[in-house]
Amino acid sequence: MQSSIDIVDQNVKTINTWLKDISTELDAISEEEAWARLKAVLQTLRDRITVNEAADFAAQLPILARGLFFEGWKPAETPHKWRDREQYLEAFEQTIEGDVDAEKTLKAVLKVLDRHLDSNELAEVKKMHPKEVWDLWPQ
Repeated sequence: MQSSIDIVDQNVKTINTWLKDISTELDAISEEEAWARLKAVLQTLRDRITVNEAADFAAQLPILARGLFFEGWKPAETPHKWRDREQYLEAFEQTIEGDVDAEKTLKAVLKVLDRHLDSNELAEVKKMHPKEVWDLWPQ
């Protein structure tokens, strides 16, 4: 059985791998920027899916990413009904500071999530989003 310290250590290694992957996908942004973008994408996904799906999806995440996912969550207010691409991208932009290319960030982070998570679970999350934004997910 793994010790608590081993579990934490493994989670730190996993999240560092994700951050490096995000940085690579986004032209070598800093780890701090990668962290902020991962948080923004996770929270945008979370706010568009049902409470049950949020719990299923979060179970796939490393502990540290799970904390980002749930931070500030108000389950009674979800899922949001952003119906088109413009509303969806606007909602994403409200979760992140600075001048960020929303589409490029979403595509990059979703690509990294697809690489590291169960693709069936990510497909379930995708289905709960407007079809107008499905092109943001990896094929």
